[in-house]
Amino acid sequence: MRHGLAMGALLALLSTTQLACVVGPRFTTCPGEGGRPWVRLDSDHYTLHTDLPAEDARVAMRRLERTRTAILTAMWPQALGQQMTKLDVYVLQSPREFEGLFPRRVRAFFFRSDNEALIVLSGRPDTWRQPFNGFELASSSPLNHELAHYLSAYPLTRQPRWLSEGLAEYLETLRLSDDGRSAVVGAPHRHAIALMHSWLNAVQRGLSQGWTMQRVLHWDRTLEAREKDKEVGANYAGSWLLVHWLLNERPQPFAEYLALLNQGVAPDQALTRALPELTSPSLDGLLYTYLRGRRFMERTVPVPPSGMAFIEEVLDDAQSHAVRARLAALGAHLAHREPFITNRKKVAKTELDEALRLNPTGLLALAAKLRSAPEAEHVAIGRSAVAAHPHESEAWLLLGKALRHELTAAREREAAYREALRLDPRNANAARELAWMFVTQGRNAEALPLARWAVTLAPWSPNALDTLALALAGSGACEEARQVEHRALEFIQEEGAPELERLLRERIAGLEDGRLCTAAPPGA
Repeated sequence: MRHGLAMGALLALLSTTQLACVVGPRFTTCPGEGGRPWVRLDSDHYTLHTDLPAEDARVAMRRLERTRTAILTAMWPQALGQQMTKLDVYVLQSPREFEGLFPRRVRAFFFRSDNEALIVLSGRPDTWRQPFNGFELASSSPLNHELAHYLSAYPLTRQPRWLSEGLAEYLETLRLSDDGRSAVVGAPHRHAIALMHSWLNAVQRGLSQGWTMQRVLHWDRTLEAREKDKEVGANYAGSWLLVHWLLNERPQPFAEYLALLNQGVAPDQALTRALPELTSPSLDGLLYTYLRGRRFMERTVPVPPSGMAFIEEVLDDAQSHAVRARLAALGAHLAHREPFITNRKKVAKTELDEALRLNPTGLLALAAKLRSAPEAEHVAIGRSAVAAHPHESEAWLLLGKALRHELTAAREREAAYREALRLDPRNANAARELAWMFVTQGRNAEALPLARWAVTLAPWSPNALDTLALALAGSGACEEARQVEHRALEFIQEEGAPELERLLRERIAGLEDGRLCTAAPPGA
């Protein structure tokens, strides 16, 4: 997630009529009252929800497809044909509405969980690229930054925070030609350069008050919650500098480091083995010299054509309210303190209630309702989703999840997950849920290919990794199971989930002492 400079505004309290909205906090006028209509565009790689005008929405979709192709071509061409989950993108036309909904200084963000991956942006697509100054072509793009987070997870399955943000900052300055046939990558990030020059100059003069680049390499994940803005800014800028320097000055050791990470080596060990310079006290001086030398190498890469086919649909009022409920819920999740959390939760509930009032069987609204409904209501919600949307993979997934605690409905639950996968083979959640169901039933041979597929589609998912680890353990592949479980643990630690971390540590201990796994005999 990239921090901008805008100060977030409090959500407006708008009194509305009862035609299509209820009285309460809102962040924009609803379509039923003459507000902007929402549209959904579906391509092979994206589902775009936006209140942009129709032509701008089409331009946005084309920009999304071209940027995806350019990033992969420039950095990870081997991943161009890789199977990935479809990415949800939400674009609010008004930057002011975006600022009122999400935490201050956030200009765009990438969010992922076990159940979804999404990007949220604001403004017309021609505003996404922002020049650093009027004297050169170098610019930054929040779309590039957030999309890099998503795409990099496939070729690079393990990423410490400095690497993840450094790659995103590096690719933030990627610049597509007007015809989309070429891209310039490696352009200097002027904001990061200015900030790092200041910080590293202070280190050289002994005025840094203990700050060094080691703070960047060992990113404190509590900084954002504690609103330590200067330190967060230094971490982003320092991460860009590390990646730019490594790619241009140490490409071979950097490639070896990335390979070690993908082989399951712990980040600190991989750093010591492949990039010992990064653990040296001389690192600050090396990077300061690199900055002052201003040899920021750029390269131009040809970009192959992108698929531009997509389906377009105007959303009705109920669907628009459901989308807005999701955005408000994200605002509550990202906020760090009251009263912002409560405010956004209230907006989310108001929007969801209105979506369900207008259409009690809308799929987006039913999915949100299931997350907060009492367990006794889950099955009815799941069955109503399937009845109203029998050709939608997500409806069948909802039913499968709703049946989790129905002990006599195992066959129906399995059939629901299978139908979800038949309708959408790239539904990572359905693959993971069915694999987990098989693991709990001791059907490890059936679980293993499904679990591998779920991890292929969502390599960042701790639950998918945990499911794969237990399926491997049940098949006798103890060492691979242990490595996969360690990957899951890394993601949990990054997000800060102590209960899940404790569970995964118990699993790892069980894999290591033989309680959870007995190695299969050779040749078995």
